[in-house]
Amino acid sequence: MGDVTVPGNATVKLARVDGQLHLLERARVQAEGESPIEVSGEVICQGDAEFEGSLSCSRLNVDHGRVEISGDLKSTGEIDVEHGELRIDGSLHASSVEVDARLFVGKSATAHDFDVGGTLDVGGSITATKVDVGGSFRVEGEASVEEIDVGGRVEVNGQIKCVRLDAGGSAQVGGGEISRTIDVGGSFTSSKPLKFDKIDVGGTVTLDEGGEGRTIDVGGRFESKGNLTFESIDVGGTVEISGNGEGEEVDIGGMLEVSGNLHLKRDLEIGGKARIGGSLKLASLEVGGMIEADLIEAEDEVEVGGRLRTTKGTKAKTIELGHRSEAIGVLVGGRVKIGDNARVEDVYADTLEMGERARAGNIYAKDVRLESRCRISGEVKYSDRIEAEPDVEFAKPPIKTDDLPKPPL
Repeated sequence: MGDVTVPGNATVKLARVDGQLHLLERARVQAEGESPIEVSGEVICQGDAEFEGSLSCSRLNVDHGRVEISGDLKSTGEIDVEHGELRIDGSLHASSVEVDARLFVGKSATAHDFDVGGTLDVGGSITATKVDVGGSFRVEGEASVEEIDVGGRVEVNGQIKCVRLDAGGSAQVGGGEISRTIDVGGSFTSSKPLKFDKIDVGGTVTLDEGGEGRTIDVGGRFESKGNLTFESIDVGGTVEISGNGEGEEVDIGGMLEVSGNLHLKRDLEIGGKARIGGSLKLASLEVGGMIEADLIEAEDEVEVGGRLRTTKGTKAKTIELGHRSEAIGVLVGGRVKIGDNARVEDVYADTLEMGERARAGNIYAKDVRLESRCRISGEVKYSDRIEAEPDVEFAKPPIKTDDLPKPPL
C-alpha cells in the first residue's frame, strides 16, 4: 500500500503503509491485530489524531494538535510536534524529539535529545544525551542523560546518571551520580546517596542519605542526613550533617552542626556558631561566635571570638581567644593568648599570655605573662619565667618547677 490519507473524523484499520501516512483533523487509526502499525515513510498529523495500538515510522510530524498513541512509538528519525502535544501510553524510541507543549510517555523513553517547551513526563526510565525542557521534567524511573536543562522543576524518582543538571526552580533525584555540575536556582533534594562533583544551589540542599562529592556552594541551607565526603563547603546560611563529615575545608557564614566527627585537611571558618558532636580535627579553626565539640585538635591555629566549649579539650600550636570570650574545657597549645575579660579553665602551654581582667583555673606553662587584674583560681606552675602585674590575684603562690604536669591531650 502506497501513501495513505485518513480524512478528518474518520477511523481506519491499517497494518502497513509503504510510503507516507497523512491524518487530518480528529482522524483515528486502528492496528490490525497485535502488531504495530508500520509506516515506511513519514507520519503527518494535521490537528488532533489517535492511534489505537503501537506505531513504527521513519518520522512523525504533528501540527496544531494533540496526538495520542495507546501503544509504543518507534521512529528511526525525528519527532516534531509544533503547537501541540504528544501522549504515548507505551514506550518511545526516536533519534530526536521536539515538542512545543507537552510530552507524556507511559513507559521508557529513548532518544538522542529531547526538546520540550512545556512538560516532559516519563513513567519509566529515560535515556538521552540531552534533555531541554522549558517547564517541568518528571521521570518515575531512572534517568541516564548527559545534560539536563530545565526552566522549572526536575523530578527523577529513580537513580540519576548525569554529567550536568541545571534547573531554574527545584530538583529532586533518587540518588546516583552527577559527574560535573548541579546548578539549581531554588532547592535540590536527593533521597538516596549521591555522588557529585559540584553543587551550586541558590536556596536549600538536602541529601537524605548523605553523599560523596567535591565542591558545595549553597546560598541558604545545606543538610546531609548521612555521612558526607567532600573537598570544600561554602554556605551562606546553615550546614547540618547527621553523621560524619570528611573533607578539605569549610566556610560558613551562619551555623554548622555535625552530629558525628568532622575531619578536615585544611581550615574551618565559621561566622556564627558551630556544634560538633564528636571530634573536630583540622589544620586551623576560626570562629566568630561560638563552637562546641567533644574534642578539637588543630595542626596550626585555633581562633575564637566568642565561646569555645569542649568535653575533652582543645589542642593546637596556637590558641587565641578574643576579648570577653569564654573557653570551657582544657586548652593545650604551644602559644596560648587569652583576650581581655576572657574566662578559661585549665591551660597547658609553652607560652601563655592573659589580657587584663582575664580569669583562669590552673596554669601549667614554660613562660607566663599576666596583665593587670587577672585572676587565677587554681595553681600556677611554670618552668622558665612568669611576668605578672602587681594586682594579679593568685589563689596559690606560683611555683617554678622543671617537672610540669603532662597535658591530657
